[in-house]
Amino acid sequence: MKLAFARKYRRFLRKTSGIFYQNPILTLGLALPFAVVPSYGLTGVAAVSLAMLVCFVPTVWIASLLGCKLDRHWRAVLYPLISCLLLIPAKSLVAMISPSIFDTLGVYFSLVCVNSLLIYAVEKVQLQKPVKSLVFALKHWLGATLVVLLCGIIRELLANGSLWGVVLFKNTPKLPIVQMALGGFFLLGFLAAFFRFIHRSILAFTLKHEAAAEHQEPSSKKRGETLR
Repeated sequence: MKLAFARKYRRFLRKTSGIFYQNPILTLGLALPFAVVPSYGLTGVAAVSLAMLVCFVPTVWIASLLGCKLDRHWRAVLYPLISCLLLIPAKSLVAMISPSIFDTLGVYFSLVCVNSLLIYAVEKVQLQKPVKSLVFALKHWLGATLVVLLCGIIRELLANGSLWGVVLFKNTPKLPIVQMALGGFFLLGFLAAFFRFIHRSILAFTLKHEAAAEHQEPSSKKRGETLR
């Protein structure tokens, strides 16, 4: 039963690479500004995540279509430029969430077009097929979005006792510092350490029982030979 759990966990890690395993923010340390500043509340999270979906995913897919046909220096120029062009329709969609969000987080929408996650992703998909690269981009976008969403929920609840501007806890103590950049860094570091602890605990559990099972198999074989 325990070995079956270990195998299922490893299959789960392979299938969710980029989402839970090898998360671009918590594990790889990419696109950290999106997890620290815009995640002050759910409105900022939704706006930046939507902009990333429109700009990041198609750009990575186009990178797989072009493959290694372009020199690395040209890739560094072309793909941010494509992402910038996609930011034009993204701006109209984001305005539906909050008309003033571009005035509040303007520079972070620009960073969607030139950030470490985009550079990492377009280089990773150079030799991948278009369908596989699309799945790769969607997984990494979802992994980044889940981390930023979790940060946004925690920070808005602790700072204002609300979610999406709706007050849920009126008389609870407030911690305004969590909406500052310093609070975002502390929260992100805590989340990274917490999930790494869980992952390592599960790995230690599975390795321990796999070793025990391997030790039992030779013993059972020897018993069988003795009975013969």
